[in-house]
Formats: sequence, structure tokens, C-alpha cells
Amino acid sequence: MSSFEHALIRTQLGAAELCPLLGLELTWDDVGSVYLSRPASDGRPGIVRGKLYRKRYGYPLNDPEEESLIDGYDLVWDIGYSPRDKEMQLDEAQRLFREITSTGRWPAILLRGMDLPLACWDIRCGYREFPPGTPSDVDHRALWAPYRQPPRI
Repeated sequence: MSSFEHALIRTQLGAAELCPLLGLELTWDDVGSVYLSRPASDGRPGIVRGKLYRKRYGYPLNDPEEESLIDGYDLVWDIGYSPRDKEMQLDEAQRLFREITSTGRWPAILLRGMDLPLACWDIRCGYREFPPGTPSDVDHRALWAPYRQPPRI
């Protein structure tokens, strides 16, 4: 399981365009990876920070049994919290996700461990939180199908 929460966003905007819309700081590391960050909420000590990259996870588009909630999303933001505290990280990720979705601009998913959806939003269906432990695989399609976005070809 991943040590981050993950926000997946359906947008073709790049980091430089997305960052000011979300009020985040944009930085790069020595190899050119892009990071978004901001101070923790409510005056807490710490930083919320994570790598932003184009989604590279995917399955064959012609196999309905391999369909997943994340298929049609473009960007992944690995959200971490420093100092390390899993509960604070989850809380900060949920706050950021609500901020992203409150803009009403892009369909988005918040995942724990890249496979457990915590919440989704899109303009058609609104905001939804999922029961803890809900998988994003085809066996649980009825729960997440309204939030699935068509893959970009």
C-alpha cells in the first residue's frame, strides 16, 4: 500500500496552469519532477506536499473486466504531510480534495493507496464519500460507476 493519499484529476492543464488556480506552490527537483505544496491547514505545523505527474496506470480499453474508476483521469498528485503523521496526512488530503472539488472545474478522485476511493466529485453527480475499504475494481463498479470518466484516446 502506498504511503500517500492520491488525488486524481481529469484535466489537461499542466502544473504551471493548475498551481495558481489551487493556491499552491510549484517546485521542481533536480531531475525535473514537479511538486505542489502549501503550509498545513489551521495553523498546524508542517507542509502538505507531493509529486504531480501524468497518470501512467491503465489497462486495455477493450476489456470491460479490467475497467477501473481511475481509467479516465489524467493527473496524479501524491499527497504527503511532513512531519509524518498518517492521520494528519489523511485529514490534509481530504481538505485539499474538498478545495479542489469546490472549484467545480475538474472531475476528481481521492484515493488511499491507489486502490481505495475515499471520495469523488464530478459536475453530473456531485461530491460523494465512499465507505471505508471500498475497492475501485470492476467487482464494485455499482458504487463508483457514476464517477468513472471515459478514457482519453
